[in-house]
Amino acid sequence: MGRAVTLGDVSRHVGLSVATVSRVLSGSPRVRQATRDQVLRAADELGYSANLSARALKTQRTDMLGVVFPDINNEFYRELLTGINDEAHAAGRHLMVEFGPGPRWQSLRPQDYLFGGRIDALILLNLGLPMDFLRDLAGRGTPLVLMDRPAPGVPAATVRLENVAGADAAMSHLLEHGYRRIAVLRGPGDSYDANERWRGCERALRRFGVELDHNLIWEAGFYEAYAYTATQRWLADHDAPEAILALNDAMAIGALHALREHGLSVPQDVALVGFDDVDCAKHLGLTTVHCPIRQMGQAAARAALNLMATDEPAAFYREEVLDTHLIVRTSCGCVPDDNPISQRPPINAVSRLEKKHARPVRPEV
Repeated sequence: MGRAVTLGDVSRHVGLSVATVSRVLSGSPRVRQATRDQVLRAADELGYSANLSARALKTQRTDMLGVVFPDINNEFYRELLTGINDEAHAAGRHLMVEFGPGPRWQSLRPQDYLFGGRIDALILLNLGLPMDFLRDLAGRGTPLVLMDRPAPGVPAATVRLENVAGADAAMSHLLEHGYRRIAVLRGPGDSYDANERWRGCERALRRFGVELDHNLIWEAGFYEAYAYTATQRWLADHDAPEAILALNDAMAIGALHALREHGLSVPQDVALVGFDDVDCAKHLGLTTVHCPIRQMGQAAARAALNLMATDEPAAFYREEVLDTHLIVRTSCGCVPDDNPISQRPPINAVSRLEKKHARPVRPEV
């Protein structure tokens, strides 16, 4: 065209009014999905790019979502961010992302999280931030979505995982197959996820009437390196446990490396179960609790978009809890869920110890 593509150009291309095209490109929820898809496709084909500065001056909105995460060096966080970005992009919104590792989070002022007024909503991964801080943040007028950890009494939408039931399923799976000397790799003591997952483990243990050796409950900070070190220290002076339940997949991978360095095979010598179902879990044959990580990010972005599009945000201050479920693969001694071969019993705790030096009956992870 030799000039910037306008809303009018997109309108003529699709045969819809400028008002309808504007509603689609501003992310209004009051448009049918078929119309939204048609307009977005046309805008992409024509190379339409909104003049964000002019729009912000006219509407007092920037069409920007702010996102604050602890760090990016984590597969779980990357998948969450992908989900947020997918949903925001589909609605014609953009992201401003901040990574605030460690104690620096605690020193930031609430207004620092609001990107100097350049965002229309904030998605915050709430990992132990003080309630006073969250209340102050929410009171500054920018719609707030909290991921992972609910904050009762704070005017915000919340999206989290069903951690208790997932951990209950993982522990129950090991107990049902005869394992009793089970090590648990916990996350940090101040982590909501870690504590909820441990609560699920305890629920399963009570139901089975089993009490774990407290020396086999290892805190490993949700990090692969910490789990590796915790497992190494135990194996240096003790016999291996019958099974290890790691309350995230990164810790399961750290434990796996330590077991291999001590000449131990999974699942022949030690059964191994994780939590999260990150991408590499399938390639490792890791039995784990599946978490809909990307969908969690998408749900958070949808909640933010709803808050941005309404004059009554309190109607969207609700909690969305995403289901988790156990994915059985080979690391626990079972035939995987997606294997067409009929299910065979897992290697149980007794027969596995008796056959420790026999030829493996399952492929090693």
